[in-house]
Amino acid sequence: MLLRHPQAVEEAGLLIANHLLDLAALGLGARGDLALSAQRGGLRAVRLKAVLDILQERFAEPDFSAQKLAAAAGLSERYVNELLYDAGASFTTRLNELRMRKAADLLTRGEGRISDIAFECGFNDLSYFNRCFRRRFGLTPTAARGK
Repeated sequence: MLLRHPQAVEEAGLLIANHLLDLAALGLGARGDLALSAQRGGLRAVRLKAVLDILQERFAEPDFSAQKLAAAAGLSERYVNELLYDAGASFTTRLNELRMRKAADLLTRGEGRISDIAFECGFNDLSYFNRCFRRRFGLTPTAARGK
């Protein structure tokens, strides 16, 4: 499978290496938090990947929430938030970043009206979109168009 998908080799290699380290820690008699982390590491990594994949697929839905993400992943909302936070950013931060990147991409290509782009990226409120965009990129959506 890895031979047919060379782009997956690097990611798979890192996951395999982490899993082997976890197995070695358990084999050497790790105790306490280290043992718990090693036991759950592989499963957490798989769950995090699934959560991030769902978030990537559905971020543009206007009513997408952590609760809907958790339901789609078959996990509790608290666990999903914990996974995301432990991986470096909260649900809201990740959601807004994905939306902002898509909006910036559409604006730089000059596609459509700003309000259409905002709604296409999952924003229900144009003024909130404008504030988020300015905060993230340091300029208004109008100024970013075509750059």
